[in-house]
Amino acid sequence: HCTVPTRCSSNKRLAKWVSNQRHQYSEMKEGRSTEMTTERSDLLNGLGFVWKVYEDNWHEMLDDLRKYKERHGDCLVPQVYAPNPPLGRWVQTQRIAYKSKLDGKRSSLTKERIFLLNKLGF
Repeated sequence: HCTVPTRCSSNKRLAKWVSNQRHQYSEMKEGRSTEMTTERSDLLNGLGFVWKVYEDNWHEMLDDLRKYKERHGDCLVPQVYAPNPPLGRWVQTQRIAYKSKLDGKRSSLTKERIFLLNKLGF
């Protein structure tokens, strides 16, 4: 896979290079001067390069929540959920982010994410 984390202790040089590619790609998308070219981004896309790791991970967790609901009939994942510990923490984080959004505070939850969670019955 091409989901190299920003901090990859096993290969710091690769992590730095990947981080730079993501930055250059972002600059290109914003119309700024950059070393990134369409050809390079196409080559990386062909490898399955993940430009937005956090966004990709969020959708993976949403899929895990969907599977949990299929098994249990609800989205009430315990904070400590042995079969998938990250899911319990992620659900808690989404609830905190939603409360922050309702309180008018800064939140990572976009309207699209709220829609997807509500559609699932969150």
